[in-house]
Amino acid sequence: MKARRRYVPRTPRGEVVTRVAETPGQRELLAVREIVHAFLHADRPEEAFQFALDRVAPVVGASFASVYLVDGASELMRLIAAHNWPEQHRPWLAEMRVRVGFGPSGEAASERRVIEVPDVFADSDLEDWQDVARELGFAAIVSLPLQSASAVLGAVTFYFRAWDDFTSERRGLLRLMADVMAGAAEKALLLDQVRRSDAAVADAQADLDRQALVASETRRSARAFAASAADALHPALGALRADDPALAAARRLVDDIVLAADLEAGTVEVASEAFDPRAPLRDAMRIVTVAGSPVHLVAEEPIHTLPAARADREKVARTLATLIARALSAATAGEMRVTVAVVGDRVEYRVPGSAGNDLAWRLADGLLRLMGGGIEEERGAAGPVLVCWIPADGDGTIET
Repeated sequence: MKARRRYVPRTPRGEVVTRVAETPGQRELLAVREIVHAFLHADRPEEAFQFALDRVAPVVGASFASVYLVDGASELMRLIAAHNWPEQHRPWLAEMRVRVGFGPSGEAASERRVIEVPDVFADSDLEDWQDVARELGFAAIVSLPLQSASAVLGAVTFYFRAWDDFTSERRGLLRLMADVMAGAAEKALLLDQVRRSDAAVADAQADLDRQALVASETRRSARAFAASAADALHPALGALRADDPALAAARRLVDDIVLAADLEAGTVEVASEAFDPRAPLRDAMRIVTVAGSPVHLVAEEPIHTLPAARADREKVARTLATLIARALSAATAGEMRVTVAVVGDRVEYRVPGSAGNDLAWRLADGLLRLMGGGIEEERGAAGPVLVCWIPADGDGTIET
């Protein structure tokens, strides 16, 4: 395939291209959350890229999508993930290679810029693509570079049946995803190398000291990877309006991801202080309450004298806010009640929800255990309820 020299004009002169969409919708925010979570927990980078394509392509209306990564020190990029390619082409996808500098994907990687082709059939330099486009049923291409601060890692390319419904919000989401994938890809590849090295060491060394060292290195790599994913998101989030509820939710998500990595690494420190058990619940309500929400959130608390709680107030509030936000994301309308009470030697907070293995659950469970408490599931009249408890301070009481 010949090198592509020039494309149909994509942006009128003088027009400023927005780097990210101004206000991502709920669907886009969910896609961001799932993709970052996938990069944190996938066993192999290929799995994370495939997951990302499968989530983003439907949101932006792409018919097909591909991720190419530079193959070592060569000038070729190999296909590492593909979305929705026809069945007859799949046996050959593993053999697909793209030369850097050739075609939309190769040029995006070579020039480190977004390549947009609104109409393949209107560009004479893409003659070789036109037969492929007719066969597969696409007419427009968007290719974005995946690059770190020091190198180009590859490109992600989306193929569309038509350019007409390609909105600025969808363009912004693609660029946000490219930034996230690029920032996370470098660490994902490094983490994959660490895991492969660890497996080789584990096979060769059976002594407990060596296994402990491998586990420690893996935890440090996971934490560095979480921090890298957070760093990749922060610049994009900074471009959104400061009063946007979606921005606040996205920032909480990034903070939760980093805190979860710290928990896994055993580097989280908690304070031990006496405080009013009602205070963390009030703090959590202020964090997650969103004006205009269809769900009416109600906090029930005793008005009489209470024994003091003994834990880290800020982290108790963080735990409750995470679980309340989790419950709100699953609700569509009606009233949701969160309560606090002192039962025996425990301070108990009840939040609607059930046990799971998602980020919010693992974060809440880890923090409560660290503070000497725990989390249990009960069956309530309105459905499952999570009982989050921390120790009460038997030496003091709090006046109303």
